[in-house]
Amino acid sequence: MNNNIKKSKIIIWGVIVYLINAIISNFLWQNSLVAGYYQKYEGYHSMKSMDLFGGMGNWIGLNLLFGIFFTAFLIMVFVIIYPQLPGKTGWVKGMSFGFFIIFIKIIPEAFNQFMLFDYPVILILIQCIVSAIGILLFGIILSILFTVKVFR
Repeated sequence: MNNNIKKSKIIIWGVIVYLINAIISNFLWQNSLVAGYYQKYEGYHSMKSMDLFGGMGNWIGLNLLFGIFFTAFLIMVFVIIYPQLPGKTGWVKGMSFGFFIIFIKIIPEAFNQFMLFDYPVILILIQCIVSAIGILLFGIILSILFTVKVFR
């Protein structure tokens, strides 16, 4: 299989996929069930103030830059390991990639938060579940884009 990866396309699609993922994530995070828990713990002593980052605008900018960089990185990894992912169809390979990311990023991150920080367990669980749903959808979106060869 020829993996002629065009870095410019990876970056462009990193931005596009990041924005799609941000919309999906905001929908998942802002639903009434989840938002209620976050409102309950607003101002909790282990929560950092956005003022530490120079205000909400800087906080959003830093998250956006990191998100685009990380999404582009995940796209590169996906393109490289796609042939080895379990599954015969693209969306199954995408879900396999999503589960891979869940097990190497989301679960260890949640465990780390639980072990090191005084952070409400319900928020850690919500973050883990919502992130897992988002990553599975992310993997499926990547597999669709890969199938139509937008990265090459």
